[in-house]
Amino acid sequence: MENENNEQIKEPKKSSAATKKEKTYRQALILMSVLLLACVLFSGFQTIYIFRMNTGLEGTLTYTNYYNKETETETEEGFVDPIESIENSKNSVPTELPEPWFSLEEAASVNKQRLSTVEIVKLVSPATVSLSVVGVDNDKETKLGSGTGFIITEDGYIVTNQHVVVLADRAVSTYYVKVTLPNEKQSVTAKVVGSDAQTDIAVLKVDTDRKLPCVTLGDSDKLQAGELAVAIGNAMGTLDDTVTVGVISAPSREINRNGYYVDIIQTDAAINPGNSGGPLINSFGEVIGITNAKIVSSTSENLGFAIRINSVKKIIEDLINYGKVIGRPYLGVSVTYVSDDAYFGAKGGVYVAKMVPGGPADKAGLKIGDIVLTLDGVEIKETGDIIKVRDSHKVGDVIEIVIIRDGKEITRNIEIGDSADANE
Repeated sequence: MENENNEQIKEPKKSSAATKKEKTYRQALILMSVLLLACVLFSGFQTIYIFRMNTGLEGTLTYTNYYNKETETETEEGFVDPIESIENSKNSVPTELPEPWFSLEEAASVNKQRLSTVEIVKLVSPATVSLSVVGVDNDKETKLGSGTGFIITEDGYIVTNQHVVVLADRAVSTYYVKVTLPNEKQSVTAKVVGSDAQTDIAVLKVDTDRKLPCVTLGDSDKLQAGELAVAIGNAMGTLDDTVTVGVISAPSREINRNGYYVDIIQTDAAINPGNSGGPLINSFGEVIGITNAKIVSSTSENLGFAIRINSVKKIIEDLINYGKVIGRPYLGVSVTYVSDDAYFGAKGGVYVAKMVPGGPADKAGLKIGDIVLTLDGVEIKETGDIIKVRDSHKVGDVIEIVIIRDGKEITRNIEIGDSADANE
C-alpha cells in the first residue's frame, strides 16, 4: 500500500476520438504547408517568365512579320535573322507594316497650340471688320444697318451674313456696304460678290493695294460640347471689336431656313445685335462658326447661335467663283403640314402650298392643294421629310412623287433642279 503523501499521479488516457482528431489536424496542416510552398514556387517562376517575356528573352513577339524564320535572307555573310538585323540597325524600318490609321498627334491635337483668350483676340481681331449698310437720299447718307464680317483672303474677300447686307444686294445704287478695314480710319465701299438666303451667307470684296490680315478656317466637325468659344463683333453696331467668351453648348443643331436645313452651333458666348456675320473662334484661334442669331425671351438666357463653318465652305467658294450657289437640289415647291380636321374636316397631311412657276414641281404637274404621300418611295409625314429626300439626290436625278388630288392617287416624275437657276 502506497503512502498517502506519495500518491502516484496518473494522466488520464486520451479517447480514440481525440487521437483521431489530432491526427487529421496534423495532416491538414502539412497539406496546407505543401500548397503554400507550391504557390510561392509558382509565383517565382511566373515572375521570372514575365520578366523574360518583357525583355524579349521568352515568348512570341508578333509585330506584323518583324520576325519569321521563313523570311530569313541570305547574304554574302550567310543567313541574316531579321530580328538581329533590326536590333543592330536603329535606322532599319520594316517595309511590311500597313499604312497607319491612327496618329497620336492628330488624336491629341498636339500639332496645334492652344491659345489664351488674349492671344486669340490678338490673332483674329485684326481680320474682323465692322460693316454698315448705307442708304443715299438727296446726296445724304443714312446708316440703315450694321454688322460684322471677317477677312478670309489677303486680297480682300470678306464673309458675313446675308441678312446684314440684304439691302445692298438688290442691285440698287442707293444702297451700299461700307467696311472699316484694320488700321484705317476711313471706311471703304465693299462690293457684294454674292449671297445665299438659304444659308444666310454673303461674300464681299474690297479693293486694296496692301495685304490684309485674314483668319484661318477650322474644322467644325471636330467640335465638342464644353470647348472654349470666343466671339468678336461690332456689338450694337457701335462697339466694334467687342469680345465675348463662353463655351460650345451644342456642337450641332439643325434648323430649317427657307426650305433648307442649316447646321448651327449653340454657344453661351454673348451674341448681341451687330455681332451678326462675325467669327466664332475655337481655342486654336480658328474660325469654326459665323454668328448669326440670338434667342431673346423672358425665360431664356445665353442662347447664341452660329452657322457651322464646314456646312458653308462650299457656299463661300461658289459665291466667289460664280456669284451664286450651284449644284444644290431644288424642287421649286413649298409645302405645309395640316392636321386632321384642322379646316372643317380637312384630311391631314403635307400639302403643296406654293410653287415656283416653271420650276421642277410645276413642270411635273403638281398643283396647289395636292397632298404629298410619298417622294422617291419615302412616306411623307412632315415637311422635313421632303427636304431630306430632296437633299439626298443630285441635280438632274428623276424621282417619283405620289400625291392625292380630289381623292385620287396620282403618280408623277419630278426632275431635281438646280437652285442657282431659280435665283436667276
